[in-house]
Amino acid sequence: MDARLLPQAEFDNVHFFRTFTLLILIALGAFTLTKLAAGAIAVVSPVPLVLLALGGRFVVEWRRLARCRPAFIDNEELVLCGLRSHRQIPLRSIQSVRSRHSLFMVRRYRSWSEHLAFLEFTLNDGERVATLAESGVLEFPAGAGTLKAVEAAILAAKMKGQRQQGDADGGSAAGQR
Repeated sequence: MDARLLPQAEFDNVHFFRTFTLLILIALGAFTLTKLAAGAIAVVSPVPLVLLALGGRFVVEWRRLARCRPAFIDNEELVLCGLRSHRQIPLRSIQSVRSRHSLFMVRRYRSWSEHLAFLEFTLNDGERVATLAESGVLEFPAGAGTLKAVEAAILAAKMKGQRQQGDADGGSAAGQR
């Protein structure tokens, strides 16, 4: 299994389609408001309520995407890239990984199956960093293959760190005898 995290070029596609989706939602909202003002649809009808729910979900995903940065795993480190910063986090300092589905954040509109998952890494000090991974629409958990690959890489890095620490402790104990 490989971790299919999104590189910078794919992030640019996501940002483009996020803006495109925002424009569509604004147009639908304007159309709904004009129909509400004209009395063609009621305020409590399903159309405005569904549009309101979609708008709320879009805001949640917009905020999640604002925290995400392109990432990849290299030499037992999670490398977060950005326009203004570059950060390397040792995999053994990651406490947990959680994935969440996205409804609106896609890379392309060619296929309904090319959705993304939000991956959130919680570090040992409690800090949270996030990135995007490929995911199917009905895949559970979101980005299941990438999530398993990342968790396996983290476990391998922690096991290797424990072995090295054990060798260092054993070597110093043998030297003291």
